[in-house]
Amino acid sequence: WGSALEGGDSTSVSFELQSGVVRVYANANAFAAVKDDGSVVTWGRDPYGGDSTLVHGALRNGVVSISATATAFAAIKDDGSVVTWGDNANGGDSAAVESALSIGVLQIAATEGAF
Repeated sequence: WGSALEGGDSTSVSFELQSGVVRVYANANAFAAVKDDGSVVTWGRDPYGGDSTLVHGALRNGVVSISATATAFAAIKDDGSVVTWGDNANGGDSAAVESALSIGVLQIAATEGAF
């Protein structure tokens, strides 16, 4: 419930949310739900993390936790790797540090605009 633009309308993913949701994370514009199989379901404003299409394959399984800036998400997987999506300016694009995020990450801290 609430503003549809900021994720208040989850109709488009309601079927995926009917069972298995372990935890729901949020930023200022979107939501990300981790399911018991380690997959992630996202909704809300597309450019701010509501659309995870570009990293969907990496979010199909193994996700154990998520951190958020105001407009991006970072997911830690069970192998210690990290997957990011959302607004590139606020952490959605981790390509510059990809090698450091490929294994062994246990926790991610975030500010409003950076991880």
